[in-house]
Amino acid sequence: MAPSTLFAGAAHAGAGKKRRVPFGAALEYLPFIEDSDYTALFVQHCDIIVPMNSLKWDALQWNRGDFTFLEADGILNFSESLERGSYGHTFVWWNGLPPWVETLSTRKEAEAALIEHIQTVGSYYSGRVPAWDVANEVVAHDPLESGMWRDSVWMRLLGAEHVDIAFAEAAKAAPDAELNINDYDLEFKGARYDARRKAILDLVRRLQDRGLKIDAVGIQGHLYPEVPIDFEGLGRFITDLAALGVDYRITEIDVIDWKLPVDIELRDERAASHVNDFLDAAFSAAPPLSVATWGLSDRYSWISDAMPHRRGARNRPLPFDENLKPKPMFDVIMKYVDA
Repeated sequence: MAPSTLFAGAAHAGAGKKRRVPFGAALEYLPFIEDSDYTALFVQHCDIIVPMNSLKWDALQWNRGDFTFLEADGILNFSESLERGSYGHTFVWWNGLPPWVETLSTRKEAEAALIEHIQTVGSYYSGRVPAWDVANEVVAHDPLESGMWRDSVWMRLLGAEHVDIAFAEAAKAAPDAELNINDYDLEFKGARYDARRKAILDLVRRLQDRGLKIDAVGIQGHLYPEVPIDFEGLGRFITDLAALGVDYRITEIDVIDWKLPVDIELRDERAASHVNDFLDAAFSAAPPLSVATWGLSDRYSWISDAMPHRRGARNRPLPFDENLKPKPMFDVIMKYVDA
C-alpha cells in the first residue's frame, strides 16, 4: 500500500511540494489546544499528524463501555482541515490502560473487551484513519531472557492469540486501513536486538500463516546515542520484511540524550549524527512509507520525565528546541524525506 495512496494530501505545507517520503509527528492534546505556536509547527512541517495519546484505551474508554472521542476527534479534525494524513495509535498495548482493564479475570471477559474496543473505535474512524498500529510493543523487552511475548493483561488472559484477535477484528472494523505492528529497539547492534528483530519477523509469519492481514512494521526509533546502529542487521530486517510482502514505517523518532554531554552544541551534533546513522541504515535498504518523530519540539517530550539528563540539563530529544527553533536533527531528517 503506497504512501501516495494512504496519504494523498501529504504535501509539505511550507514549500508546497510533495516529499519523497511523508514526514509527520505525534501531537499531544493539551499542547494542541493550549500552545498555538507549537501547533503551528505541525501546520508548517508535517504531512502526517499522529494523535500521540488520544487514541489509546485510557483516553477513549476510561469507564468500561463509555467511549469518548473528543480529544482524538480534535486532532484528527485538525489534520483533515489541513488535508494532511493521520495515523492510528494504538489498538493493543500493555500500557495506557484504564484501571478496569486490569480487573478482567477470565478469557471470556478479556476477549469481549478487546473485541468491543477495536470494533467500536475502528469502525468509528473507518475511512478517516488510513493506518493503525494494531499491536504495539507486544514483543518482550528481552526475548533472550523471557521468551518472545511481553507480559500484559492480554497475554495473561488470552495468550499469544490476543494479537491474532486484534488483527482479525481490526480488519473487520477498518477494512480499508493499513494494519501494522509497532515496536522499539529494532535498530541497534547486539544479541538482544537481534532477538527482537527475529521475534517481529516470527510474529509477521504467524499472522500470515493464520491468513491475517499485516501490512507494515513500525520501527519506533527511540535512539540511544551510546548504542550503535546495526547497519547490516537493520538492513537485513527491512529486506526480510520486504520478502514477506510487508512494508515498514519509522514511527517515533527521538533521541534519549541523558548520557550525552551538557554542552548544547555538542549534544545536538551527536543526536543529529545518530539519527543520520539510523536513517542511513534504513533508507539504504529501502525507503520507509513514512518517517515520524514522537513530538516535534523539546518543549514537550516524555523523555524529560522518564529519562532526565543525568547532569540536570534539559533534555533535547526532538528536531526543534524548546523555543521552536530547528536543530541539526531536523536538517538530517529533511535530507532523507525531501525529494
